[in-house]
Amino acid sequence: MAYKIKAYRRKVNYYETDKMGITHHSNYFRWFEEARIHFMSQTAYPYKRVEKLGIVMPMIAASAEYKHPTFFDDEVIIKSWLTFFNGYKTTLQFEVINAETNQLCVTGETKTAVLNAAGTPIRLQREFPEMYEDWLSVLGLVPED
Repeated sequence: MAYKIKAYRRKVNYYETDKMGITHHSNYFRWFEEARIHFMSQTAYPYKRVEKLGIVMPMIAASAEYKHPTFFDDEVIIKSWLTFFNGYKTTLQFEVINAETNQLCVTGETKTAVLNAAGTPIRLQREFPEMYEDWLSVLGLVPED
C-alpha cells in the first residue's frame, strides 16, 4: 500500500505556557504522543486497532532538543516519521515547526516496544505479518505539510 503521510497541526493552548509566556518544555512530549497517534491513524493499523489485536506499545525512551520557543496561539506543524522498526521496537522522529514562520522549533524522538497485553515482547513478523509488512512500508516516509 502506498502512503502519503500528513503532518499533524495544532495550536498552542494558553495552559501549555509557563510564567515566561512560552510553551513549557514538558508539553512537547504530549505533542509527540498526539503526533504518533495521528501518524498511526494514517496507516492500516491505527493505535485503536493495534490495541484490539492485543498489542500495546509502551514508551521506552523519549528525547527533545529545543531550538526556538513557541507561544500561546502559535499554530505548529508536527512532522513525524518512522525511522526504525524491527518488529519488536519502533523509533519515531519529530519536528515541530512554527506554521507562520516555518521556523524549526523542536526536534525529538520516541522509542516504543511492541508487547502483548500481558507485557511480553511479541514477534510481530510471525504473529501479525500483515501489520509487520504495513509498518515496513511506512518506514522512512517523510510527511507532507
